Amino acid sequence: MRKKLFYNTDSKNQVIPITSDIEKVVESSKVKNGMLIAYSMHTTLGLIIQETIEPHLCEDIIDQLARIVEDDGTIYHHRCADNPKAVCKTDAVNGPSHIRQMLINQNLVIDIEKGKLNLGTFQDIGIVELDGPRKNRKVLIKIIEE
Repeated sequence: MRKKLFYNTDSKNQVIPITSDIEKVVESSKVKNGMLIAYSMHTTLGLIIQETIEPHLCEDIIDQLARIVEDDGTIYHHRCADNPKAVCKTDAVNGPSHIRQMLINQNLVIDIEKGKLNLGTFQDIGIVELDGPRKNRKVLIKIIEE
């Protein structure tokens, strides 16, 4: 089974919990045991398994990514409009967004057991927007039955 989930983001950087959306996909699949693959279809949108329902931790994640990859436009070469496929046609520097995304996951693999995601007590799934705000951010979900 394959399904695309779509998300609109409303700030430059944010973490959005998506566990409940993915649980609905698993439930509708009727798969009892198998694997779920979640894949970000963007180079500036990451996926994480973390305590995404805890807002202060989400702030910490965004803050630390910004510390690791500074947003000083003078040290980056890439501009959003450099790519002929780019949605934006501005001269905005978004090299830091691409580099930050490389530090987190592009995809996740999660076990499905007895029709449920096999996550730990505090584990939630989230998307990490690194170049927002954006519309129709896509996450591809694929479920493979055992």
